Amino acid sequence: MSYDDDLEDRMAAEHQNRRRQANELEYIRRYYGLEQRHGIRVTIGGRVCSHGQEGSIVDTAGHRLMIQFDGASQPVCRQVTANMEYATADGWTAATPVPDRSANVLQGA
Repeated sequence: MSYDDDLEDRMAAEHQNRRRQANELEYIRRYYGLEQRHGIRVTIGGRVCSHGQEGSIVDTAGHRLMIQFDGASQPVCRQVTANMEYATADGWTAATPVPDRSANVLQGA
């Protein structure tokens, strides 16, 4: 395998990784609606705080986020709304779970 082949393989893998992240971020944005509900835009590189620990979003893992907490050696997987705050233009904003739409139906709303 030549250097050019290796470079092409790495570039293709990076492209595929970015496409996966974009698709998973789109799903997260659509499902949780954090931008519409709280003004939170979930992005790679975005700052978060969970249980008093600050860090950055470094990847996605399906419908979850991979967070690299400041000072930690490895990223950890976190649910998007469970004890999560996101840095916004207005400061830290807590994310709340998606409202249970079936509860409204059961209550006759």
